[in-house]
Amino acid sequence: MEHVTIFHSELSSDKIKRLFNYTPRLKRLSVKVMNLPNNNYITSSHPKLIQLNMHFPYSISISTIPDFLKSMPNLRHLEINLRHNLINGHQWEHVIRNYLPKLKTFRLEMRCVPRGNQIIQEQADNLFDSFRNSFWIDEKQWFVRCFVGKGVISLNTLSNKPDEYEEIISGLHKYTCSDDDYRKYYSCMTTIDDITFFNHPIPSNIRLSNITYLCIKLPVNAQFWSIVPNLNKLKTLVLSSYDDTMESELQAILDRAPYLTILTIHQDASLSIQMSLFKYTNPSIRELDLTNYVHYFNEKECLLLSHSSLGIQCEVLSIRINNRENIITLVKNMINLRILRIYRSDEEDSDHIYLKSNNDRPFLEGDNINSNELIQWLKDQLPSTCVVVKDLHYVHNILIWI
Repeated sequence: MEHVTIFHSELSSDKIKRLFNYTPRLKRLSVKVMNLPNNNYITSSHPKLIQLNMHFPYSISISTIPDFLKSMPNLRHLEINLRHNLINGHQWEHVIRNYLPKLKTFRLEMRCVPRGNQIIQEQADNLFDSFRNSFWIDEKQWFVRCFVGKGVISLNTLSNKPDEYEEIISGLHKYTCSDDDYRKYYSCMTTIDDITFFNHPIPSNIRLSNITYLCIKLPVNAQFWSIVPNLNKLKTLVLSSYDDTMESELQAILDRAPYLTILTIHQDASLSIQMSLFKYTNPSIRELDLTNYVHYFNEKECLLLSHSSLGIQCEVLSIRINNRENIITLVKNMINLRILRIYRSDEEDSDHIYLKSNNDRPFLEGDNINSNELIQWLKDQLPSTCVVVKDLHYVHNILIWI
């Protein structure tokens, strides 16, 4: 065996030892690691290993990393992701110079919540400065970017794409490359998952033209369209809040997203259903996620959705409904629907489904319905080609394949 990838579970030090014992011809390894063998463990050499990708989701003893890597003298490609540790540039330089002479590609991502009384910015500055010597900048030309935000210090090599949690906040980030290289680095950003991202000052030379996933709160501020000149690559749009006053602005965004596939809308439970939901158009949208649109759709609203432009072309729908008959209404009237996910609250007992009426009205069929009975009822009512199951990933939902 020459190639191994294990990311569905974390490997302990004992499992890592066994893995190497059973794979003497291993060339490429990608793993999620719980911990490494301690310093007292003398590893045999692994001369055939040329590519290593290790993700550490938990804090580890950083002293174990040099001893582990010294057994891989022919390593050419190394990727390290540390989610709760910081290792400075001098330490990495020592490891690479002494143990990894053939290393050509080094991709590093580290983040940590600092402990102790030292000021977080001071710690970040010291970390950043350790990557500014001739080894990193002249000899290897491996540039880094150090970022401080939300009480977290993170440092990435610029060979990586920007982290989805990063913000471009003036004065809280530093980089060892040129301004032009830094601009190119951010042009690779594909995910914005923080609704406050555009509320912060962003350098005027930054352009985000490759966004595929965007989470925003309407209305967007004035600098949005100068920073995001187009939405030509946008696939998923998440609106963190919504009401009818935002209709024209949302439609303008939809008009500029020709390849948008998934639209997710959040709405506060205090609002009634917003009728503009049934008016939007975008020919590429195929999935509507209304799970966090905190409203239980009645029959009239289900019909309005079914006959709307987005409803007609929708293939995947996640929604809350207030009556089980409305599930049948959606399946019969949404002509392109392939998958229907019916939401129910996480607070509810896992053996029962609660279908609620709006305005807290009593549900006429009884609020507490055994989910297995409901699944059987749906099987009896729907065409035999439909498959009805509990959602394995979200046990409080029911999933229907049509």
